[in-house]
Amino acid sequence: MKIRQSENDVKKSIKNYLELNGWTVFRINNAGTQRKDKNGKEFYTFAGTPGVFDLFCLKTGEYPMWIETKATGKILSEEQEGFLMLVNSAPYGRAFWADSFDMFLMQYNDIKNGYGLPKLGRVAPE
Repeated sequence: MKIRQSENDVKKSIKNYLELNGWTVFRINNAGTQRKDKNGKEFYTFAGTPGVFDLFCLKTGEYPMWIETKATGKILSEEQEGFLMLVNSAPYGRAFWADSFDMFLMQYNDIKNGYGLPKLGRVAPE
């Protein structure tokens, strides 16, 4: 059984783990906000590029990685699936997503140990 984690908890645990292991991790702030117009009416604005993943990770001697984080049980949007396929189709592209630290660690270890990228839609065991 998976421990339920918020997206921020997943993101923070992955970022901390990678930084402790020598990675530089850039958090991509690609989100929208609720705002009010001059009449006080609320509206939503999106500041960013739809689909771009949450974390970009670099380490000397390693291929760069893009990682999307989700709250436990959530899945990629269509735009995020497109970004995943685009990055992974590029030479040396590495992109994957995780809805828990355990899911991240399983996929990261597969890549690190030479088993390759996870398949689209792959999920961690329950």
